[in-house]
Amino acid sequence: MDRKFTMRFEPMTIEHLGLKLYSILPPVIGELISNAWDAEAERVEIILPKGDIKEDSEVIVRDFGKYAGMDADVLQDGYLPIGRNCRDELERDFTEHFKRALMGRKGIGKLSAFGVATELEVRTIKNGNAICLLLNYDHMKAWPKDKLYEPIIVKSRTGPTKEENGTEIHLRKLHRITPIDEDSLRKGIAKRFTVIDTKFKVIVNGKEITPADRKLRKECRVNGSWDVKDILSVGTVVDETKKWFVSGWVGLVEKSSQTERGIDVFVRGKAAELETMFGLKTTHAQYARSYVVGEIHADFLDAIDDNISTSRNSIHWESEPGQKLEQWGQKVLKFLFEEWILLQRKEKEDKIVRTADFEKWLSMRTPREQKIALKLIRDIVDDPNIEPEAAAPLLNIIKSNIEFEAFRELVDELDEKGLDAQTFLKLFADWRIIEAREHLKLSDGRMEVIDKLSEYIEEGALEVKQIQPLFEKEGWLVNPKWTRVTGQTPYTKLLRENCKEPKDIKESDRRIDILGYDAGGSLCVVELKRPEKTLSRKDLEQIESYVDWARNHILGSGPNSPKYANGILIVGNLNSDGAIRDKQLRLQGYDIRVETYRDLENTARKIFGEVEQSLKEVAPEYSREGRKKRKN
Repeated sequence: MDRKFTMRFEPMTIEHLGLKLYSILPPVIGELISNAWDAEAERVEIILPKGDIKEDSEVIVRDFGKYAGMDADVLQDGYLPIGRNCRDELERDFTEHFKRALMGRKGIGKLSAFGVATELEVRTIKNGNAICLLLNYDHMKAWPKDKLYEPIIVKSRTGPTKEENGTEIHLRKLHRITPIDEDSLRKGIAKRFTVIDTKFKVIVNGKEITPADRKLRKECRVNGSWDVKDILSVGTVVDETKKWFVSGWVGLVEKSSQTERGIDVFVRGKAAELETMFGLKTTHAQYARSYVVGEIHADFLDAIDDNISTSRNSIHWESEPGQKLEQWGQKVLKFLFEEWILLQRKEKEDKIVRTADFEKWLSMRTPREQKIALKLIRDIVDDPNIEPEAAAPLLNIIKSNIEFEAFRELVDELDEKGLDAQTFLKLFADWRIIEAREHLKLSDGRMEVIDKLSEYIEEGALEVKQIQPLFEKEGWLVNPKWTRVTGQTPYTKLLRENCKEPKDIKESDRRIDILGYDAGGSLCVVELKRPEKTLSRKDLEQIESYVDWARNHILGSGPNSPKYANGILIVGNLNSDGAIRDKQLRLQGYDIRVETYRDLENTARKIFGEVEQSLKEVAPEYSREGRKKRKN
């Protein structure tokens, strides 16, 4: 082919619109899928490399369709220009044949590829002729600034062909070495589009994306999802004067999560922002936030003015349409929070009534006794501090006393005076003792562990045989806020296998162990040094390398894998050397900190000492001192 192709660009444009806006694969692939949609493709096939990424690894995105593909003029005038507004140039919002709502607007989607790869090859086929161009970021940066850039024509892949119409994108020289998680990518793509169906198929490594790869409404609780048009207090109107409307659904799922929760907002079938909470900053039903899901379509955001960020992954909330949608969304969330409270209350009441056959017992009581019992049940349900599993002692109080007229009269009297019947329960049987007793047992057990740690520090210990098992079993020593954590995790095994110490390190500097705690979806990498060890710079460099390895190889590698990692180095003594202290402070900024054994002991002793001090006022006979007196 003798024809040249040119494009005008500034290196900073690619850097800001490609490298800095896009750094992960799903949104980049999403931009290429958007282009395929606008090009009237009927099928998109994505081929991902298997295993570790190598120099010759590539990601291929190929679209097919009767009307897909570009001839030389469309390639030059429609694809290569940066910042071209296709809707203005075409003077329409829809594709010519399938009447699809155009997703593209700014003509920068192709630049997203440079966020994840250095090289982009475009091969497009139209009516039996193929044109293949190669765009290399390093080549483009080196191009003379006063000349239009000329992409390289790959002659071996250009010319007559019998292949069907479509465009094929090759992403090469990828900016990663870790394997691509095919399942996560498939779900990431599925989350970003609602137009994927039988008329527009997307296939990843031979497996078609289906609605099942998205958050489905059927995952919501029974009676826990609503079409927005059916929420009378909110409705679909965002601004009636300007004809701004929404559609979609919202709901509450069975299991809470700090990730993948929130409402997805779509414009023209593509995500404008995922998992938003519409800027609602409130403690109202705070726990309910982790149950909220939804899918809202708000095409007015991109009807006349563009109110979506350049990277197409967030809404301009400060714009007028954004503010109106935010106000509407906050009303929806408040509705969901109230519904969540009602659902939680109903579920809690059902669980409590089912506890210890209470329902069967209740059915055999007189109507008056049932009324009194149900009144007290409602009070228990309304108390956020009482979990269903902890209600058994209270139910026993009701069972044991409901037959006594004095008991029923006292409940009636308290009810008439407007007093909380729960106050009566506390006074009648002092059920707080039950709760305090269990907490004191936990506190007592932990104080014994703390004493054991103090003994090891003070008198010396067979480190690997004594200190290592202590921290492996009692993970709360690292962080008393943790409840049930253990160092016996798959992450500990991975760290021990892949984070070896240098063979030439002195025995006195060797670690006791390295542990990976799974704490609430986060990974905490803990390295134990010997209690007599003084912190050195090499110690800091080692823990930094361990956390870096965990962040690169463990995070996000599966649906249940941790999404964040931090590090803690535990030593005997800190170092007063200025350079070491500076390094220690810098690592704190990366959430890698240093603790001494004595600091951990003092922190744990302070926290659990305060717990015992407050609880033994309620149940002094169950405190450590009380139990010792009873033994004597």
